Amino acid sequence: MKSKILLCTFFFLFLVTPSAYSQENVQTKQINHNVHTWNGLLTTHRLSDNWGVTADFIIRRDDFLKEPGFYFARLGGGYWFNDNVSVSGAYGNLWLYRPQLRDKNFTLEYRFDQQLIVASSLWKFNVTQRFRIESRWREIVEGDQTMGRTFSERIRYLYTFRLPISKKPNVPQLMFSNEVLLQFGKHIVNNPLDQIRLFVGIRQSLGKGVAYDFGYFPIYQQTGAGNVYNLNHTVRLLFYFSTNKSKLDNHNLQMEEQE
Repeated sequence: MKSKILLCTFFFLFLVTPSAYSQENVQTKQINHNVHTWNGLLTTHRLSDNWGVTADFIIRRDDFLKEPGFYFARLGGGYWFNDNVSVSGAYGNLWLYRPQLRDKNFTLEYRFDQQLIVASSLWKFNVTQRFRIESRWREIVEGDQTMGRTFSERIRYLYTFRLPISKKPNVPQLMFSNEVLLQFGKHIVNNPLDQIRLFVGIRQSLGKGVAYDFGYFPIYQQTGAGNVYNLNHTVRLLFYFSTNKSKLDNHNLQMEEQE
């Protein structure tokens, strides 16, 4: 009888001890809430039926408008197969504000990207899908100084739904989008799921070749620590400008760019 009790006790401790140990070592999930603004000008210039160039500039401010966040500039070229399908490549620089650094205020990221955009319709919605691959060279920050650069790849998938509520082109459209960003690289250990970006707002045309979108842009980001997340409550206002020497209408294809 005693041997059975000892055996049961040993078996119980065998099951409970690893569980208790794992509970002690599970890191507590921490979510930091931030308030940002996101403004930018995104341009598309169609030079022919098939070829064109893009140029974008975006500013993020932290603590709503009080602190710098980043500045991003991007220049590229694209090929339009038809109204609904295009491919493009671009080079971009991102200046990220790092107030803790001793010798400078911003780190510089170099970036190349390639993307495919497909526009379609579903019921009454205008639907746009974008698949983008980015190669990124970022400065490594340790304490109050930079320690060289690291290379990583990032895959992004964005889908956008726009619902016209009137046949008049100057009436705002309702807009919803979601983007998932996955990253890979030597220093990407605890956070391969980089970000999830939602957007809820409106899109309005201001005339031929000019439009804007405005709305709430929450960004959920996992940091390198793995258990620390940033939930950025962002107010987004983006302006779009296009020129078109083509007979085609690339309205759906030019409106989905963002950092």
